[in-house]
Amino acid sequence: MFLVVAGFSLFFYLHRPNHSSAVQTQTQQPPPVLAEIDKRIPAGYSFYDLLNELPGSIGSTTKQSIMASLANVYDTSKLTAGNLLSFFVDQTTNQLKRIVYTVNADQNLQIESTSSDQWRAQIVDIPYETKIETVQGTVDSSVYQTFIDLNKDPKLAILLSEIFAWQVDFAFHVQKGDSFAVTYEARYLNGTYQMPGKILAAKFVNSGQSFYAYYFKSDKTPAGYYDENGLSLKRMFLKFPLQYKYVSTYFTYRRVDPVNGAIEPHRAVDFAAAAGTPVVAIGDGVITDAGWRGEYGNKVVIHHDKGYTTTYGHFSRFGKGIKIGAHVTQGQIIGYVGSTGLSTGPHLHYEVRKSGTLVNPLAIVPPPGKPINTTDETAFSETKSLFSLV
Repeated sequence: MFLVVAGFSLFFYLHRPNHSSAVQTQTQQPPPVLAEIDKRIPAGYSFYDLLNELPGSIGSTTKQSIMASLANVYDTSKLTAGNLLSFFVDQTTNQLKRIVYTVNADQNLQIESTSSDQWRAQIVDIPYETKIETVQGTVDSSVYQTFIDLNKDPKLAILLSEIFAWQVDFAFHVQKGDSFAVTYEARYLNGTYQMPGKILAAKFVNSGQSFYAYYFKSDKTPAGYYDENGLSLKRMFLKFPLQYKYVSTYFTYRRVDPVNGAIEPHRAVDFAAAAGTPVVAIGDGVITDAGWRGEYGNKVVIHHDKGYTTTYGHFSRFGKGIKIGAHVTQGQIIGYVGSTGLSTGPHLHYEVRKSGTLVNPLAIVPPPGKPINTTDETAFSETKSLFSLV
């Protein structure tokens, strides 16, 4: 049965007795009938606000016990607006019994009543069933559309482009007739497909050239993707710091400034993107500057190894924990696209310096990551033999 109560989606699930027992004794009590109340988290709401909006009354002691159970388990300030929070209420007594929040693709936050006004919170793995599946295809218009045409999850196209980011230019150089083969973990929940898990092996043929990727890890080799020769596909830097619509301004020594009309050098790259698009650090490093900096607006500067420095400008806001002296890791969100400072619209201003000199960010060829450990060569060969990438 489906009801709508004060903006909540309400689903009822009947929890039936365990039929493994032939006879149910009088001392056994059937599990309660629970109502699942699904709430999309509004922007600006706290976890406590959401408890206050539940139908029926929840005592202050219960609320305090629930909040106390979260200490050292989960920071509720990390709740994401738009995500689903599920409340399970005893249909007979109208008492709250369980709360579930999806933390990420792998884990749930689960808060359960253990006794009267006593609660326990824990992070639990989502019980996916994993099946190993393989998909092969030939590109017609785009890799993304090819997965859709094959009735396969197009998220695989994104994962594939991330793995081969430095080997294949998926934005401009993929052409009709290119092909791919991907073996991956397909995740199912209660018999229904949910999402792709890890890609285990992949091949992409671009303009007749074949590129391979195998997922491998050991005690001596860090987890990652390696080519057929055991060389890491991961580079010191990501190719781009964000998912962008197009490059609005390239690295050049002569550009007409859109604000003042002057002809000036633009030794950076501007990526046009929607306001609020996450921007990530292209590599590990330490933040040497963060704050409002005149024409840059909200600006972040990161110092990396081997003499590299990257600069990001015009953020609408900074990522969590972004401040001078903070250490960041490759792929960590450092800010969000905006139009602060001297800007005519939402975009990311992105600079790269090598030993203090501005260089073209699109021309960088950073060194690759480390190859597999020599002691793992046999194990890596065995891993490759498990997959047939034709």
